[in-house]
Amino acid sequence: MTKRLTVSKKNMIDLFKRYKMAEGGIAAIEFVFVAPIMIGMYFGLAEISTAISQDRQISHSTNVAGDLTTQEATINAESMAEIMTAAALIMGVPTSRLNSINMELASFSRDSSNNVVPLGTATLGGSYPTAFDANDLDQLILSQSSGVVVARVSYDYEPLKLRFMTTNFTMSETFLLKPRQSANIDFLNASGDIVDFNCGFQSGKKVSCTAG
Repeated sequence: MTKRLTVSKKNMIDLFKRYKMAEGGIAAIEFVFVAPIMIGMYFGLAEISTAISQDRQISHSTNVAGDLTTQEATINAESMAEIMTAAALIMGVPTSRLNSINMELASFSRDSSNNVVPLGTATLGGSYPTAFDANDLDQLILSQSSGVVVARVSYDYEPLKLRFMTTNFTMSETFLLKPRQSANIDFLNASGDIVDFNCGFQSGKKVSCTAG
């Protein structure tokens, strides 16, 4: 004879009450729902904070490159190499990513006819991605009595690619600074002629420049 298991109504009510009051496993269930959100926020915050930090370093290095240039009356290849090396070190870019840097330093003056006169340009990493038109500068910035130095840095930033940022994007900064030691700053070769400098990384983050 087979015994039939019977459950009374009272037993069912007691079982339901025990189930309702049971707290075991609640923390695990909450963790399942909350953990993915918290982990996603953590990775996203790490990604965004790293990008912001790199952007600030780009801005700082651009300012330093321009500031060091304006402290000289003339700039030769050796001085320009030192300026760009200092800027590259401040930038904090990994050595493997140095080929993603573009830097440009340019000096301009304005003649008695209000025409803009280029006084030399130095580029690192090839030609800068975009052209700079000094003719658009207001005469309050570039006057006949005082020139201007334009410092520009562009960097193809590679994000951590943890959550929000999945593709590379360009960080760039531009600073306009006034000469400190003279009315204008000339980029000169060994013969004293105004020239453009072509610069590149030689060993690590050390930069070398040659007159173009």
